[in-house]
Amino acid sequence: MTAPATFHFSPRANRAHEIKWRGWGEDAFREAKETGKPVLLSLSAVWCHWCHVMDETSYSDEGVISFVNEHFIPVRVDNDQRPDVNARYNMGGWPTTAFLTPEGEILAGATYVPPDQMKDLLPKVNVHWQSNRLEIAGKAQELRERRQTAMSGERGELSGRSFDDILRSVIENYDPVYGGFGEAPKFPHTDAIDLLLYAYRKKRDPDLLHMARKTLEFMSRGGVFDHEWGGFFRYATRRDWSEPHFEKMLEDNAKLLSNLLSLYRSTKDDAHAETARRTIAYLEWKLRDKERGFFYGSQDADEEFYKLSKEDREREQEPYIDRTCYVSWNAMAVSAYLEASWTLEPSGGDGQRTDTRSAALAALEFLWEECRDPERGMYRFHDGSGPKILGLLGDQAHTAKALLDAHEVTGDSTYLDRALELARVMLGRFVDRENGGFYDVWDEVQDVGRLKDRQKSLQDNTVCAEVFLRLYHLRREEDYRTIAQATLEAFVSAYPHMGYFAAGYARQVDTLLNPPAEVNIVGDVVSASGLHRAALWLDVPSRVVQVFDPARDGERLEALSLPAEPSPAAYACFGTMCSAPVRDPDALIETVRRMQQAAVGPASAS
Repeated sequence: MTAPATFHFSPRANRAHEIKWRGWGEDAFREAKETGKPVLLSLSAVWCHWCHVMDETSYSDEGVISFVNEHFIPVRVDNDQRPDVNARYNMGGWPTTAFLTPEGEILAGATYVPPDQMKDLLPKVNVHWQSNRLEIAGKAQELRERRQTAMSGERGELSGRSFDDILRSVIENYDPVYGGFGEAPKFPHTDAIDLLLYAYRKKRDPDLLHMARKTLEFMSRGGVFDHEWGGFFRYATRRDWSEPHFEKMLEDNAKLLSNLLSLYRSTKDDAHAETARRTIAYLEWKLRDKERGFFYGSQDADEEFYKLSKEDREREQEPYIDRTCYVSWNAMAVSAYLEASWTLEPSGGDGQRTDTRSAALAALEFLWEECRDPERGMYRFHDGSGPKILGLLGDQAHTAKALLDAHEVTGDSTYLDRALELARVMLGRFVDRENGGFYDVWDEVQDVGRLKDRQKSLQDNTVCAEVFLRLYHLRREEDYRTIAQATLEAFVSAYPHMGYFAAGYARQVDTLLNPPAEVNIVGDVVSASGLHRAALWLDVPSRVVQVFDPARDGERLEALSLPAEPSPAAYACFGTMCSAPVRDPDALIETVRRMQQAAVGPASAS
């Protein structure tokens, strides 16, 4: 993994570039060891307001610039480009200001440090390092050993208790006045919203739907939604979703779009669909490269600009757009757009379905053709000059999920084959065969700082579990289910400490223990379209859908023991129950409803 050589500084006047920044990598840490200097690590992001402020203040101070250049090896890292570095060194937000030993262990750290404090802190850290090297080295070794021990924990046994515990945490942290979770500042917590909607379809408790609905409605009506341009800001500083931090992230908008679509399918309230459409409209207008197909990463915060009307904004210079293609975020947007393509299917011919589907597939094709090494998997990002940074788990997992979504929506087995290719990369380079789960970096990671201590992210492993569970249901190969189960078992001891931040994990545990509805549809794309849409819209907690064209997929039909005739026809399975061929969309919905009712009882399936 080689760090990029260029750096992004505040768009306003500053002198931060006068600090002799190095990129993250072996060269910087080798220089630190050879000179005996500690490392000053600055973790920033192009959209980050306080990162810009630190560039304009602390890193523009003459005394800070000269002291850093003389006594430290300054290393600057973009969080979006290097989530692996951020995962090991973030001190609670951006910017992160971390002081490291030449081996990469943390001496001290903070977030934003004002100029006067910075001028006081720099010499203190330097004196402490120069005076206590042996003691610091000994403590660093102890910390390394503890981390290695912590990573080798044993797997636990999965049970429905995980789902119940995490759902309870979501409910207990719900804000009944303004929606959302916890006090100020208010973040979207999209996985928690998703879990509420999943649990509603499972339990039919109207309170669960109410909590998800109130959260999204208050966000959509509040200051965290841009009522002039559309799209969501990153978070709000107040409990009532007002006074937002104004940066707009592709990742956040993709996840919230999916939440809104899921909510709309339960409520049929067009206000929810309209917010989803306005979010898509913003992404199309500002964050998609229509020529090359992919999505941009973010648009900067600018408090004064976003308080203007739409007309007044047109007369001002708009906030900076990071036109980098981040692979995992693009994959999230692809998944959300594909969901929109069948959820918002228009009756008036406005083209929404065609536009979102074609846009999603264009972005997915860019990722596959321009952001992938055929032998080594997905890169982290593409900055216009080419793809950069191989070997991060999240990019493999989210792209594989997007490919499975494309297979489900189009019926094209090419996307399934590509997902299987990435699954092989994940199993070959990232999996922990002994203890279960997947490491966040591959087995080729550089021995630089804490990167050599491979970690397991619960969020990324949740996506991995989903990918392998879906592959199991699509291919009927038991090994995939075994991998998914081991992945979830690896976090049995960790999830209780994460509360509602483990919401995505809860959903996958329940999906493994209570298998989704499976619908296999035999027929060409045109004749099977009604059955296909009915299957996608099934009102169940989760489902796996695939379409087989008898003229093209004869071998796959034979492998799954499905007949080519009658056509079109759907075959539904729920647990151990499977239906006779169903040829009418309404009959398919009723068939699955009855099967679900028989499987879980009338109280839950009514």
